[in-house]
Amino acid sequence: MVDNPAADKPLQEPGPEPLVLLIDLERCTGCRACEAACKLENRLGEGMFRNRVFWMPPEDSNGRFEFVVAVCQQCVRPACLRACGAAAISKDPVTGVVEIDSDHCTGCQECVLACPYGAVSFDYRRHKAEKCNLCADRRATGRGGPACAAACPGRAIAFGPRSALIERAHDDGRHVRNVDRFGLGASTVYLERTPPSAVRATGERDDATG
Repeated sequence: MVDNPAADKPLQEPGPEPLVLLIDLERCTGCRACEAACKLENRLGEGMFRNRVFWMPPEDSNGRFEFVVAVCQQCVRPACLRACGAAAISKDPVTGVVEIDSDHCTGCQECVLACPYGAVSFDYRRHKAEKCNLCADRRATGRGGPACAAACPGRAIAFGPRSALIERAHDDGRHVRNVDRFGLGASTVYLERTPPSAVRATGERDDATG
């Protein structure tokens, strides 16, 4: 395997305002509109993805289904970058976005295997790895943020500076789920679902004031 010069450099925290997605697990209905929008925007073929929605069944009869949007975590210390022997993966020092340069990708699929979140897919037509880059083309051409966020009918996906998204969530009394189980500095923000007791209490208050 060819040495990756980028992997030898110390990875630093991105700039003061890294760009990320925020996934609200309470608002997601599992409709997969984000999947469809991503495939259309990036012209992804069969078996290719840059995001996926998983339906997680409840643990018991009193539980609720949970719908989880799996997408690149834009890690501070990306496993995919360190695994790439072609120096085809880089992390923007300002936005924090991890991106694959398809011109340099050799199709070895080491990044696919290295990502513990399963967020890297493979284009067997072009023999190139595929992953979310937060719709770099849309951002570069002034067409707004990622297509998934624009298409979500339940407004479960937001896009913006990480600190601002977390601050807004805290102001709304929401809790952030820790998904950094692998010590890679996962940056995508997931908001915990509202406990059923809180939902019932809110409903009772709404009924009383309605």
